[in-house]
Amino acid sequence: MAKNFKFPDPNDYPPKSPAVLCPSERVLNLYNQDSGHRADRVSKKVKLWFAQEAHARDWAGVRFLPEVQTQHTAGAILWQPPRVQITVVTRNMLVLAETDDDDGD
Repeated sequence: MAKNFKFPDPNDYPPKSPAVLCPSERVLNLYNQDSGHRADRVSKKVKLWFAQEAHARDWAGVRFLPEVQTQHTAGAILWQPPRVQITVVTRNMLVLAETDDDDGD
């Protein structure tokens, strides 16, 4: 039986990981599993489908990267959506952003 691949969810990654890599093999497996079509390489059609799926699943951005030696697609970087809390104080807006450190300072 074929493995069921789960599309990455931005909520599965901590704020200290603002971007994650989805390797080209996984991109292809997701496309072949979920798009209703079949592809053997990461083509423009596959990239477009993947980017649309990523945005529909609340990823803030997607960027495909070439592999250094072959220049074929190595995978896609997925950026987390910004995680901020907005508090309106009378006429001013205060934006409190999460920190990347773990020491609570």
